[in-house]
Amino acid sequence: MKDNNKIEAGDLNRLKKDVERYISRVLHSPADYIYLSERLQNEGHGYISPTTLKRVWGYISDKGNQYTPSSYTLNSLCKFIGFNDISEYCSEPAEIQSKEYKGEYIETLSLPEDTEITILWQPNRKVKLRYIGAESFEVVENENSRLRIGDNVQCSSLTQHAPAFFRVSRDSNKPFSYIAGSAQGISYRLHSKS
Repeated sequence: MKDNNKIEAGDLNRLKKDVERYISRVLHSPADYIYLSERLQNEGHGYISPTTLKRVWGYISDKGNQYTPSSYTLNSLCKFIGFNDISEYCSEPAEIQSKEYKGEYIETLSLPEDTEITILWQPNRKVKLRYIGAESFEVVENENSRLRIGDNVQCSSLTQHAPAFFRVSRDSNKPFSYIAGSAQGISYRLHSKS
């Protein structure tokens, strides 16, 4: 990227694909651009009109084939998927195979029974788990996730700002895998019992 108002075509195409992957939706109809515009605004990343998003994705070309999104638009899209700005996004390799992490994490085996943990992730997901031992939790509160109260969730560790991988048992059904925070990771908060 040469300056804040220019982005290489390859980086822009990668950004569009990453946004679509993050929202689990390919943008190909007017309703899709309205949806993304509302998601950006509702999640605090500013307002970008559906028309501007259509120009970025090439759905309309009323500004010509050489349309370049503004820094504001590029930065908002990058923040939406977990980066600080377009410069940071473009400096990341397209595919990160591995990376050392020096942040905060917990091993679930080290937790005392009945410890409660609240886990948050985008967009607007919140789950409270109660530790029942042997790397297993019970879901005791749920907001906007596919987990359900009463689910048994197995997890060996939780890492701040990284995805969480769960093995979920529900009723007598076959257990299934579940990833929380696959795009931007999770944040967690331990609750001490008084």
